[in-house]
Amino acid sequence: MNIAIYTSAHGYGHASRSHEVARVLVELDKNCRVHFMSTVPDSFFAEETRSGIIYRSCKLDVGMRQIDSLNMDLPGTLQDLDDLMHRSDDLIDRETSFLRKESIDIVLADLPFLAFEAAAKAGIPSWGMSNFSWDWIYEYYLDELPDIMPHIDRIRSAYKLAEGLFRLPFVGGLDYFSNPVDVPLLARQSKLGKSEIRARLQLSQDDPVILFSFGGIRQEINARAGIENSVILLTSDPSPDPGKPFAHISDSRLKETGLRYCDLVSAADAVISKPGYGIVSECIANRTALIYTPRGKFREYPVLAKAVKEHLPSMEIPAEALSGDIWLQIALQVIEQPFPARPDCSGAEVIAKNLLASLHLE
Repeated sequence: MNIAIYTSAHGYGHASRSHEVARVLVELDKNCRVHFMSTVPDSFFAEETRSGIIYRSCKLDVGMRQIDSLNMDLPGTLQDLDDLMHRSDDLIDRETSFLRKESIDIVLADLPFLAFEAAAKAGIPSWGMSNFSWDWIYEYYLDELPDIMPHIDRIRSAYKLAEGLFRLPFVGGLDYFSNPVDVPLLARQSKLGKSEIRARLQLSQDDPVILFSFGGIRQEINARAGIENSVILLTSDPSPDPGKPFAHISDSRLKETGLRYCDLVSAADAVISKPGYGIVSECIANRTALIYTPRGKFREYPVLAKAVKEHLPSMEIPAEALSGDIWLQIALQVIEQPFPARPDCSGAEVIAKNLLASLHLE
């Protein structure tokens, strides 16, 4: 039983949640082999790797080019899409050959559109998995980038090739998929207690711990306020190591201590980040407060901000607040707030069981 999973090249959230499905697939069925295609380095998964998952670098969409953690490069994004389209025939031919050579039974894509075209050409069923679609994101910029419309049309046509869609919570777009199946929240969840995780990382059991998560992009932060208030400040890969007073937990350190990134989230009292599905869902699943900055002009932001307010102790702060000391005052207040009831977080299990059931029925 061979399954191919393709992830978007935009950020790390798509790869982390798709990999959770891959991990559950091989744990549920020892005869299942998952080919996992993404652009993130293998080291990103640290303790996530499992026997039965085969990794391969592959890029079948471009997402959004970013100037920094909060600002989009719209002309650069259009150029990336143009370049991808010029290479699309070769990319589809390559993936079609790969799918046939590896005897792939089904494709799951989150949500690179060329993966659906390759699966259709190979005669293999495909399913999408996401909470938003890229045509919906790009449509938001039509006034500024009218030349993006042909790309939107191509993406929508590709989505129509899928047999169905596993629709995650916090939805935006996804109108061009048939047979949508609503599934619970998909998030990596720590299996360890907060005290065990902190002990492995040699962190204080009593001091507040704040994890900064900006998806591999450097963010200017005033750390002096944390030192003066005995707050432990954490960063992790792929973000650059800012040096002291931050404790930077690298992927290799996670692997040495037998921890996953979601364990870092669980160990923290609060995360400071820009909201993406990955960090929002992991804060919800691991009961960690979230202080977040706006994401600039990104269409998914209001949807995720609404979800944060519903499911977490949280506060939005302007990005410039991170260079002062107000962020710490806010964080210490937020972590004292009660949590709403946790929603069902079994999305990975539901998707994996649906995929396996469909293959066993064939």
